[in-house]
Amino acid sequence: MVKQRYSASKTRSQGRNTWAITFRHPVVKKDPRSSSGIKVRRGLGTADEADAEKLVEQMNEILGDESYWSLSQRGRAERQFAKVVVDAFFDPMVADANLDPWKARDEVIPLPSADEGACKVLFLGTTGAGKTSLLRQLIGSHPEKDRFPSTSTGKTTISDIEVITAPEGFQAVVTFFPEGTVRTYTQESLDEACRSVWRKESDEMVVKALLNHKEQRFRLSYLLGSWSEQETTEEEDDWGFEDTESETARTEDDAVEEGVFPTAEERREMQERLSEYAGRIREIADAAIEKVSDEWGEDVQRLKGEELDLVLDYFEEILEKMPGYDSLIEDIIEQVLKRFEYLTAGKLKRKGKWPERWTFESADRDQFLSQIRWFSSNYAPAFGRLLTPLVQGIRVRGPFFAEPLGDTNGLVLMDGEGLGHVAETVADVSTHFTSRYQMVDVILLVDNAQQPMQAASLSVVRSVATSGHQDKLAIAFTHFDQVTGINFSTFADRRDHVLASVKNALNNMRTTVGDSVVNTMEGHLYDRCFMLGALDKPAKRIPKGVISQLNALVDFFRSAIEPYEPPAAAPVYDPASLSFAVQAATQEFQTLWSARLGYQYQESVSKEHWTRIKALTRRVARMGGVEYDYLRPVAELIARLSEGISRFLDNPVQWDPHGQNDEEESEAIDIVRKEVFQSLHSLAMERIIQEHLVDWSRAFEHSGRGSSYERARDVRNIYQTAAPVPGIELTPQSSAFLSNVRELVFDAIENAGGKIVTVRSA
Repeated sequence: MVKQRYSASKTRSQGRNTWAITFRHPVVKKDPRSSSGIKVRRGLGTADEADAEKLVEQMNEILGDESYWSLSQRGRAERQFAKVVVDAFFDPMVADANLDPWKARDEVIPLPSADEGACKVLFLGTTGAGKTSLLRQLIGSHPEKDRFPSTSTGKTTISDIEVITAPEGFQAVVTFFPEGTVRTYTQESLDEACRSVWRKESDEMVVKALLNHKEQRFRLSYLLGSWSEQETTEEEDDWGFEDTESETARTEDDAVEEGVFPTAEERREMQERLSEYAGRIREIADAAIEKVSDEWGEDVQRLKGEELDLVLDYFEEILEKMPGYDSLIEDIIEQVLKRFEYLTAGKLKRKGKWPERWTFESADRDQFLSQIRWFSSNYAPAFGRLLTPLVQGIRVRGPFFAEPLGDTNGLVLMDGEGLGHVAETVADVSTHFTSRYQMVDVILLVDNAQQPMQAASLSVVRSVATSGHQDKLAIAFTHFDQVTGINFSTFADRRDHVLASVKNALNNMRTTVGDSVVNTMEGHLYDRCFMLGALDKPAKRIPKGVISQLNALVDFFRSAIEPYEPPAAAPVYDPASLSFAVQAATQEFQTLWSARLGYQYQESVSKEHWTRIKALTRRVARMGGVEYDYLRPVAELIARLSEGISRFLDNPVQWDPHGQNDEEESEAIDIVRKEVFQSLHSLAMERIIQEHLVDWSRAFEHSGRGSSYERARDVRNIYQTAAPVPGIELTPQSSAFLSNVRELVFDAIENAGGKIVTVRSA
């Protein structure tokens, strides 16, 4: 008899009468230290041993039958097994798949609503466009004295930063990445350091690979210190505890005494520790190289081309099994946790040993900001004490007012990672942002006036248009002071030059989103473009013209929450052509991924390197994520479907009652678009991620020669099952998918007061 891979058992804690069930989950919450699922323990609510045994048998039946290992099978399981058993198995899957990092912050500082006079503004823009500099100006943050949020010439903002302007005292809540996420980032950094050993690089390069994750989003250097002290530069000077404009500015020695910077002794200890890490990494990597060479029967470090790719994939798998690998990760995690000991203010809430959130209140602005900087700074002299890489989000509330802007009370300003924090062109906006379109009042695209409306900015405009939220869109063009040329003699000349790029961008979108949407946007968007410059300077040094534009921007924020009278017009649709819209959308999605996975050629789409496909599967299987860099399958399916459905919605067969004018009819259709776009997030997430968690895990866990091909095949199969292309003859899979989309669109139409002229089929 073959032993079942996963099994459950009953247990009873000392001093308790009731039984609990324990098992390794086969699907979610993967422990980065091993390939097995994390251990789940759940109370059974019974003291009867026989009853407990029956419940264990039911769990073993689920664990032994992979057909249950999908969220879509929860209903079926509920009909077969006890609720306590079903909940124990499926609840962790829901928790991972639907994790919302904002909820923990909402428990401490809820976001105010429009009914309370608050306007929520979502900042979107490319890296370096000036999103955070604009945020500073809106909240009255001095670029030299306050330096919150942090900015630099490098990639700075990687977590959510939410500022609520309110008249009361200052309050903050900071949430952290889960332990599993940090462990996975640490492991990926360690693997890259071992690759440096493979490439026969110096200890310095090995440690730098460990300290700076290749995505440039997770930097252990902030926590463990730099390899050398020579990395401190003025460019990174954004710690800002000292008042640089005061004659009594504090020196670095003063800051050391106050515990801001590491002491000389601490720096020496950090350097020694990093040197020790370099030696341990070499031992692990050299042992792995020797093992791989023995199995390959040759010196693998001499291999090139495709053979090198194959052996490096295997090398990465062997690393995890090498003696000392796990213990090194544990040592690093231990050092990470020690950095929280430097916190002397606020309250830290933990889950076990791992920090979940930190809260703090103060009536003093300077004291408040000095504590917040532990979680947002990028100042090199403070490396070794900063907690910035661990932060998932920061929410602050208080009197963050800019004097030149008058009353800015009630603004909710949401900044986040720049769209350009990837090496390649951004094709579609992350669901991290698009899922928030519905709940915000303004979507503020911050773009560089020197190079306006490039690919990433266009992706924002396109997604806003097809989502029906174009009435919320405004564009803040920064660096307008640097738009110069002999052909520009006035402000109007320069503004016209920038607006021409907007017009060109909208015209290029006509084939994607449809003439109707573009025509509507052309009628309003130009009046919502604001020209800004010199945002990195103190407010008193900013030209009056820019201050005027900032005030106009704030006025737009206020107008966004004015009472709105929905249109009386209601569209009526014949859904016959909806199938063609879905067919075109899924075909485009499948073609894109077939090219990325190497199954077909497509101009302008390169085959992705196996390491990136593996990284995507790791994000889903081990971190509960849905994307890796610009590889965003959920966002891409949403984008293609919303574009196709948007064009379908543009053509109702009639109106009941008929609209008074084109603008009213356009508003009525936008209401449907918003419903569709929001619902598509749940549909795409469920079909691509939740229903295939087992498949994503299996794709990631492929090992040995040929594993990259097997992984690509599995990923392709996931997409073909999740979003099949409806043909003339519908398969059961494509029929079910088409039915899901139809139901979603029909509901959106009816919820908006519209009608369907044909009878809905099951």
